[in-house]
Amino acid sequence: MTKVFARSFLLGFGTLLAAGTVQAQTVTPIGTIQTSGALATAGTYTIEAVVTAVYPGLSPAGFYVQNDAAGADGDPATSDALFVVQTNPTVVVGNKVRITGAVQEIASTPSFNQAVLTSPSITVLAASSPLPAFTMLDNATFSSTDAERYEGMRVQFLAPVTVSDLSTLKSRGELDISVRGLVYQPTQIIDPNDDPASGTSSSGTSNVPAVNAYQAANVAKSLLLDDGRAAVNPQPTPYLDATLGTVRVGSTIASLRGIMGYGGSAWRIQPLAGADAPQVITVRPAVPTFSNIDVKLASMNVLNFFNGDGAGGGFPTSRGAATLADFQRQRSKILAALTQMNADVFGLMEIENDGTRPISAIQDLVDGLNQAQGAGTYAFINDGGLYSQPNNTDLIHCAIIYKPAVVTPYGNFLLSTVTGVFERPPIAQLFTTNRPTAARDTFAIVVNHFKSKASGTGLNADQGDGQGGSNLRRKGQATALVQFINNVVKPAGTRYVVSVGDYNANYEEDPMDILRAAGFVLGSPAASASYLFNGLSGSLDHAVLTPNLVGHAAVEKWHINAAEPEFLEYDVAGAATDITSPFRSSDHDPVLVGLNFRSTVTAATAAKATTRLQVFPNPAPGAFNIRIINADGKPLTLEVLSELGQPVLALRGTAVELQAELARHTVALAPGAYLVRLRGEGLSEVQRVVKE
Repeated sequence: MTKVFARSFLLGFGTLLAAGTVQAQTVTPIGTIQTSGALATAGTYTIEAVVTAVYPGLSPAGFYVQNDAAGADGDPATSDALFVVQTNPTVVVGNKVRITGAVQEIASTPSFNQAVLTSPSITVLAASSPLPAFTMLDNATFSSTDAERYEGMRVQFLAPVTVSDLSTLKSRGELDISVRGLVYQPTQIIDPNDDPASGTSSSGTSNVPAVNAYQAANVAKSLLLDDGRAAVNPQPTPYLDATLGTVRVGSTIASLRGIMGYGGSAWRIQPLAGADAPQVITVRPAVPTFSNIDVKLASMNVLNFFNGDGAGGGFPTSRGAATLADFQRQRSKILAALTQMNADVFGLMEIENDGTRPISAIQDLVDGLNQAQGAGTYAFINDGGLYSQPNNTDLIHCAIIYKPAVVTPYGNFLLSTVTGVFERPPIAQLFTTNRPTAARDTFAIVVNHFKSKASGTGLNADQGDGQGGSNLRRKGQATALVQFINNVVKPAGTRYVVSVGDYNANYEEDPMDILRAAGFVLGSPAASASYLFNGLSGSLDHAVLTPNLVGHAAVEKWHINAAEPEFLEYDVAGAATDITSPFRSSDHDPVLVGLNFRSTVTAATAAKATTRLQVFPNPAPGAFNIRIINADGKPLTLEVLSELGQPVLALRGTAVELQAELARHTVALAPGAYLVRLRGEGLSEVQRVVKE
């Protein structure tokens, strides 16, 4: 996507006239020019308006003007503002001006599908005039597909907006924002073949329309926060926290104010100056801790950890760091993350598949941990491959490291030996606990790395159901994993299994349903994301538990990577890398698991669970199908209101009770638009539902 209005040679600098030279002209309200349709009416017009913002750094450069209340057409369906193209703007904010010029809204320069006034002849009528009031936008009902009516106007969102993507921040000075919370991968929330999503089917496409509807809703709640410039790689990078040097997916902006502009095929808020400038609130999470545990497990994708020849040379490698200096930065950040998690057992993915020799990548990582935490603190499970892992067809493999003082391996390592199924076979190890205060028992950790979504042909091609490429391959791997756990891991001497790793499948996708159908439990809720792709948050990384661990295991993700800008990564930041920080040490978030085999375990620092309200499909052909995600069991109040705010229905009960009752009460509602409002302790969420 090109960030522009666009670079071009513009239609002159405009003409600035003194107030004494004003000639009698017909003044047209801007709303009349803009119309209630998609395009402004082309032609030559004279307007009188107030300058609301000046952007000499945009391309084309210029300024926005907006009618005050007296000069507006009074129609809320029409915009009262225009962008005036002027290469070196000669006006200032607050000027009341009369401008004559040619209006156009076309795909090419200098409009680029925004209504603009070109070749302006400008007369300043007043040096200082009150600015038009902000148009207040309700986050619950705003849709970017209906933003035309606000084009060029001063707007303010009533509730906080959320940063949803950072991919163009460094290159173009833009933040993707959502007006209704994080933007999730549709299949993180919607099951392509189960409605409700609590089902465990793993074939079919019956619910793909709901997947597509969810993505349409994602688009409707999203827009860009620009920086008012067209510069490439703007310096300094805007919106970074002055202390942390970052902005994160999930950062928020309260009461965002700005100009509703358009460019680069996207609606965007152009920022204002001074007290109205966007204030981004960014907080980094502390490492999760657990209360009352016997043992702590963790899994982490270590981002192609390749250590060259193991003696300081051999760079660039087939994957990972290109130079020794880059590898040292990567290694330092990963060690910082692992050290702060301080798990008793780690499952690792994307570590070089170069065996178990002293020069191997796994030994290098263990050496680094022991240097930081004391000799002998960690050891790795020898998987039987001196030069490479058996039955592994990839350059990377799954590995296990552990603290010998806390746990003792029980029996030999276990590796899936089925052929033709895995690129990187799951590895398992049984352990017994050593702590004198811990319950003595065995447990198994299984480490997985399923086939990625990036490729696939034939039946493994992307089927257009939201699950990406190679879904059939991952389904086969999930089935083989169930067999491996039930037929190999459990018979080796344990009843407790924690299967961790990068499953390359979001929460409601088929591979995860295969595991659920086999009786396994996902330890994290759908709202707990671990990866960001194409601006959508999802969870490819999971802790999958045997059902006897429910209540005896707490699972938390430490959001140190997916939410952070890629430009903080070692191979992008280079010498500027913060090598002491675990943040953006990889592209996946690590998963931590606390276990207690005799009593209940909880996450001591877990963020308070949030309730998420969803109604699908939307538009609804009949009764509303509500889904309340991650509710805490406390009483909730659910109201249905007409779009004018008139009460239609009010229910009170737990999430389960509300879900059961809402369909019965809404099936007979007349077609139209409704607001569904969910309230509870510290909670107020709204969804707009259209009933066909």
